Amino acid sequence: MELRPCCGVVVQDEQGRVLLMRRNGEGTWGLPGGGVEVGETWEHAAKRECREETGWDVDLHGLLGIYSDPSTQVHRYPDGRVVHCVGVVFLGSPLSRTGSPDGEATELGWFPLDQLPEPLFAPDVPVLHHVTLFEAAPFID
Repeated sequence: MELRPCCGVVVQDEQGRVLLMRRNGEGTWGLPGGGVEVGETWEHAAKRECREETGWDVDLHGLLGIYSDPSTQVHRYPDGRVVHCVGVVFLGSPLSRTGSPDGEATELGWFPLDQLPEPLFAPDVPVLHHVTLFEAAPFID
């Protein structure tokens, strides 16, 4: 098993809808995000991953939570890799669509929190639940 520092962004538009991407290879819907690279801050990595995966530049407003619980943050990828994500998730809003996705997503969509598509990327399930409880943020899970 690999331990990986990860980041993500809950991007919400003015109607409160969340930007989700359908992941290429597994078909699950999830938040834009990924690994933090050497020399990056959490914030820079989150903005970069969002831009690469969705084409959207975002403004980050603050921390939603830090996620590391192995019961929800260990994921087996289709290639057999098992990764324990230790993730920092930010709240953000869309600024502008500046590019096109890098191919990690087969589809993008904006969804109300009470109408999320299935299947969801398992590590994002507790994160999306916490968005509805934002007054208690930041979450340490």
